[in-house]
Amino acid sequence: MKYRVLLTHNFEKEAKRFVKKFPSLKKELAGLNQQLSVRPFIGTPIDSSYYKC
Repeated sequence: MKYRVLLTHNFEKEAKRFVKKFPSLKKELAGLNQQLSVRPFIGTPIDSSYYKC
């Protein structure tokens, strides 16, 4: 089964601001996106089908 990681507009806006301060964050977020695409159930369950990392 193939999964997609959806980002909220607010997250994208905040991440862009933090990437300016922390350049390595871009690479870390890309790695997290890749991990979540492969194993979407990592993290703390919030609801039956939602997780937070």
